[in-house]
Amino acid sequence: MPRLLGRNIAKSEKANSYPPAAILIRALCALVLWSAPVRAQDLAGRWTGRMEPKNLSAEIELDLERTGASWNGVMTYRAGPDGGPLPVEQLRIEGNTVFLRTRLEGAEVSLQLALEDELLLGSVQVTENGRMFAEGPAGLARASDPKAQEQLTRWLDAQGTPIDAIRRSAVIERAAELMLANYQLLASAERAAADVRERAKRGEYDSIDSAARLAESLSRDLSDATTDRHVRVKFGAERVSDPLAAVDETKEQLAQLRRDAQAESCGLGAPRVLDGNVGYLEMKRFFRAEFAGDALAAAMQRLAGTDALIVDLRECHGGDSVMVVLAASWFFDGRPRHWNDLLRRCDGTTTQFWTAAWLPGARYVDKPVYVLTAQRTFSAPESFAYELQQTRRATIVGETTGGGAHSGAWFPIDDRFAIFVPLSRYVSATSGGDWEGVGVKPDIACEAAEALRRAHREALAKLGRE
Repeated sequence: MPRLLGRNIAKSEKANSYPPAAILIRALCALVLWSAPVRAQDLAGRWTGRMEPKNLSAEIELDLERTGASWNGVMTYRAGPDGGPLPVEQLRIEGNTVFLRTRLEGAEVSLQLALEDELLLGSVQVTENGRMFAEGPAGLARASDPKAQEQLTRWLDAQGTPIDAIRRSAVIERAAELMLANYQLLASAERAAADVRERAKRGEYDSIDSAARLAESLSRDLSDATTDRHVRVKFGAERVSDPLAAVDETKEQLAQLRRDAQAESCGLGAPRVLDGNVGYLEMKRFFRAEFAGDALAAAMQRLAGTDALIVDLRECHGGDSVMVVLAASWFFDGRPRHWNDLLRRCDGTTTQFWTAAWLPGARYVDKPVYVLTAQRTFSAPESFAYELQQTRRATIVGETTGGGAHSGAWFPIDDRFAIFVPLSRYVSATSGGDWEGVGVKPDIACEAAEALRRAHREALAKLGRE
C-alpha cells in the first residue's frame, strides 16, 4: 500500500506535492458478532475475504495455525495496485472470536471477527494518532469453500455503501475523463481510459454493488494500464476540492495542517547518537517546510557533532517535495544546487527545485551519510534517496524502493469519489531521469530489517572504528 494509506492527502495540499500517504492509528474494533460456540481449533486454515472501511477497500488473506495453546497468523492484502504481507502485531483467539492488530503504511489496523454460519464476520478500524481515520465491515470465508465466498460477498454488500448502475457508470466515465485531461503522459492516459471503458462495455464492473469495492477495482485497473502506482480512486466521507482551482487556504485549514504535523512530531524521530559517534535520524514523513522546517533544523543541530549520519526512510510515508529538497540541503554546501524539475502536461508548466542557500545552523558536509530504504519506501522519500545517490552524497542501504516518481493531486469525481492523478513528470537535474517503476536500487543490498545494523557497521569501518 505500500503507499495505499499515505496517498490520502489533505485537501489543502498543493497540486505538485507528493501524496503523504497518509493515515494512521490506534484503536480497536467496536463491533462483535456472536454465534453458537465452536472450538477454536475449527478456525485453523486459510481464510480469504475483504475489509471495506470507507476509503480502504482491500482483499485480505489470513492463514491461521494452532500449535498447542498458541496461535500464529500470516496476513496479506491487495488493494488496487498494492499488496503484500502485513505484520501481525497482535493475534488473540477466544472461542469463536478473532482479534487481530496489524499495521499498514504506519497506520494501525484492528479487526475483530466472530464465526457466524461458517464465515468470520465483523469490523475493521483504522486510526491515526488516536484519531479515527476509517471504519467499516470486514469478513473472511474459507478459501476452499466457493459457496461461502459468495455468501461473504452478499454480506459485505449489505454492510457497505451501495452503488447503482447509473452512478457506477458515471464514476467510471468521469475517472477516465480526468485521466485524459490531467495525467502527465497523454499516451498512458489514453490507454488507461480505453481499458476501463472497454471493461465497462464488457460488463466487468456490473456485479460491483459496493462503492468502496468499485474504487478499489478502478484503482487497480487504472494503475495497471499506466504502470503507475500513484494512480488511486477512493470513496471518502466528503467531496475533495479541485486542486487546480486558485483557492487560498483558510486559517482553519492551516491550523489543522500544523496540528497534524505536531501530532506526528513533524515527521521526525528523536535524533540519537549510536556507538562510534554515528548519528541516527528517522524521517517518517516530509511535512511542509513551514510546519516541520524548524524541527528538522533542531534535529540536525543536535547531530552536528557526529562523524557520520544514518537517515532512516524505511517507514517514511510520502510528503511535500519542497521539504524533501530542504532536508537534502543540509548535506551540501551553501551554493544552490539544481535538484530537479517537475514537468506538467495539463498546463505546460515546469517547476524547478533548488537546494537552500541559507540554513539556520552548520551544514552536515564532508561526512559520510547513509540512507536506509525498504520496498515500502515510496514517492517523496524516494526523491531524497535517489538524488543523494545520484550526486554520490550518500550510500543507500537496504531494499529497492517502491518506484513512484510522479507527483500529483486528488481530483473530485463526484461528491464522494475522488481520483489521485499524477500531474508531473520528474526530471533529475543530475541524471536527467527518475526512478519511476524501477525504484531506487541500494548501493548495499540487504533486508530492510538488517539495514540499520549494516549501515552502522559500514559507517564504523569508514571511520576506522570497527
